[in-house]
Amino acid sequence: MRSEMLSQEKNVVTIKAVVEKEDFKKEVSKMYDKLAKNAAIPGFRRGKAPRKVLDLRFGKEAILAEALEEMIPSLLGEITTDYDLNLIEDPDVKIDVMEDGKDVELTLVFEVEPEVSLADLSEIQVVKPKMSVTDDHVSEAIDDLRKRHSSLESVDRPSAPGDVVVADYSTVVVDDEGEEIVSHPAETHSFDLVEETLRPEIYQALVGVSPEDEKDSQVVIDEDYKDEKLAGKTAKYKFTVKEVKERVLPELDSSFFGQVFGEEGEAMEEGSFREAISQRLGDHMEGEAQQAAEGNMVRKSVDASEVEVPVSMVNRQVENLKKRMEEQGVADVDDSKLTSQAERDVKEFLVLEAYGKEMAVELTKEDLDEEFQRVADSYGVGVEAVKGAFLKNKDKINEIAHSLKVKKTISAMMEKVSVEEKEMGQAQ
Repeated sequence: MRSEMLSQEKNVVTIKAVVEKEDFKKEVSKMYDKLAKNAAIPGFRRGKAPRKVLDLRFGKEAILAEALEEMIPSLLGEITTDYDLNLIEDPDVKIDVMEDGKDVELTLVFEVEPEVSLADLSEIQVVKPKMSVTDDHVSEAIDDLRKRHSSLESVDRPSAPGDVVVADYSTVVVDDEGEEIVSHPAETHSFDLVEETLRPEIYQALVGVSPEDEKDSQVVIDEDYKDEKLAGKTAKYKFTVKEVKERVLPELDSSFFGQVFGEEGEAMEEGSFREAISQRLGDHMEGEAQQAAEGNMVRKSVDASEVEVPVSMVNRQVENLKKRMEEQGVADVDDSKLTSQAERDVKEFLVLEAYGKEMAVELTKEDLDEEFQRVADSYGVGVEAVKGAFLKNKDKINEIAHSLKVKKTISAMMEKVSVEEKEMGQAQ
């Protein structure tokens, strides 16, 4: 096979390829042998039908085209390797000459990753927020843990903030004229009386109630509610209280410490428990601070780099975003905002890919094994089961591999930028 580059305009490369007639002849012979072996043609034993009969049965042009199609994958692989092409689309293949006994001539149009002019990372400064763990932080975290490990006990008194009210409730939505649009029959639900999480109208209706009490409440549905028919309308709730429950918090003892930290916690005293909580909070804050600094670095490096974003990649990302939003139930998406986001996503992808290549970032088997182990630990299953499940799904393993490589690239980039730590509350 011979080839030469005809042109390169932006990220589109056009290459002329010639398959020598002898090589093509061999592939055509293989195709005739294959057809003769598999085709059931009256009057001929399998494998014995002459070429002229096969031409009449299948068409000579079709046989030549199928023979060439068999050669295309290796031909494309050779060209992409020879010209070091990183494709973003399957190439367009145009057959210029394809005749028995002649060289095959092809024109191939490749859409490749565009050139990226990368910013000098040593000139980029990022801020890493810094926050110390205080006694108040530790106390708040312990209070939250006690609530999560609390139990509920029925009480014979009116409900108070922090209690849980079990009630049957029905819903009727009416329009501006008071006409019923939709209704839901009564169903039982537990309402946690936490002012920050409940709609204020419902919270106020259910504080101070006792079993068998009946309460009504009205809520105006948000104007941006996903169901336009209900957006801005009034929902009327009717509650029939069945039970009031009090949240009983666990004592600060070894039993509770064990629920939080396992066997290690069972041996703790309150002081060491607080220290362990402080360490956990510190690790969490450090992780969030690092993520914030990395996000800041990526934004600045992408903004300072230059690349002409291919329209085809943007269009694909727009479709990906639309699909994701449909799955989330989001309607009436602004196309211009979607395109702008897609352009940003694609530019970030191309810039990070380019930095990864420049710094020779490679994904190793150990990287994948560590990720498999992390997933296994988080779900409490064996690592081999996780590995087997992922390896069966090519798309999923490619997604994980890309994500891990991006993380390694970002880590390598962070070593080259200037990082300034600032206490929370300071101007950045």
